[in-house]
Amino acid sequence: MPAKMAMIADALEKARKQFPIAHKCIYFNIANMNSPPASVSERLGAYFAQMQETGGDKVAWMDEISQARQRAATLLGCEPSELAFCKNTSEGLNTAANAIDWKPGDNVVLPSNEHPNNVFPWLNLRRRGVDVRLVPEPQGVVDAATLEPFIDRHTRVISVADVTFHPGQRNDLQSIAELCRTHSILLAVDGVQAAGLLSVKLRESGITFWAASGHKGLLSPHGTGLFYCNKAVIGAMHPAYIARAGMKALTLGDYTVRSPEIDLEDDARRFEIGNFNYSGICAMNAALKLILEVGIENIERHVLALTSYLSDKLEERTIDVLVPKDQRFRSAICVFNLPGEGWVEYFAANGVVLSSRRGSIRVSFGMYNSFEEIDQFISLIDKR
Repeated sequence: MPAKMAMIADALEKARKQFPIAHKCIYFNIANMNSPPASVSERLGAYFAQMQETGGDKVAWMDEISQARQRAATLLGCEPSELAFCKNTSEGLNTAANAIDWKPGDNVVLPSNEHPNNVFPWLNLRRRGVDVRLVPEPQGVVDAATLEPFIDRHTRVISVADVTFHPGQRNDLQSIAELCRTHSILLAVDGVQAAGLLSVKLRESGITFWAASGHKGLLSPHGTGLFYCNKAVIGAMHPAYIARAGMKALTLGDYTVRSPEIDLEDDARRFEIGNFNYSGICAMNAALKLILEVGIENIERHVLALTSYLSDKLEERTIDVLVPKDQRFRSAICVFNLPGEGWVEYFAANGVVLSSRRGSIRVSFGMYNSFEEIDQFISLIDKR
């Protein structure tokens, strides 16, 4: 084995030891929710122990939030000033949808088979006179050619998933971003199924808005998330909700409004409201540290190799696999169809945790999964 590959294998094996669940069952379910690494659990334990003993230290927490913001920016290829903390993907996409200065007659275009949480934030704009154009059931990878027939000079936003929750393909964001640049359209992306698992370069990609929950590939607790707003448009975006956290004139200890003027932060912090989810973000900071230590390129290479390995094994058995043939559009998700009923329950009874989505079996990989686990999984299919 080449030295570099050996180092990557060692890093992955070391990381695997951080996940107790990897030693209790075969966990193929990160697209639904993660099972956190030990470092995240330890950080949460230390956080609450400190609260019990001292009531906590908000100044120290704010320092850690700054550190988490920097780590997230490093992971996602953007500037820390372009990131805001939110609760989840849904809140992030709603933040984007409601920050735009919509005019009656404007429209937004998105695939109709997106996850509901990337559909309802835009449908909600109909009450403001926005035309929401749902591209009917696009088949396969969504690209510029899929969306272009539905745009016109009144199109303000295209919204699409980086990786779909079903069937798990990675859409062609490069061509979609070019389409948006050509027509001065804002690009909003549901990034939750890519974040922490695949390399994401927000600034390079031409994305305007991006959102992801922490409870999947980012290895963080529920109730944590990240929202990205490209700095080129931040000044033109007005948050639907505002609070002291989003004001640039007020400091942590300042509780007096001295002017009736609203002076929003010049960066993405304008979208943050009220107290942070301090415990959750401290835990996210620990998760981001682990992801960066292993290396997102190494994680991506590993999960894509697992997807290909499983897909090949299934196809050898003439099982209907929905993974794209083109390697460029594969992800950490492998979706396939098995005949009959009760497969999820059968797998669970045999120590394999996975999900069913839209009638298909969905396997999703994290850095802690192995090729040996796939062999065990295939043997279970062969036995039934």
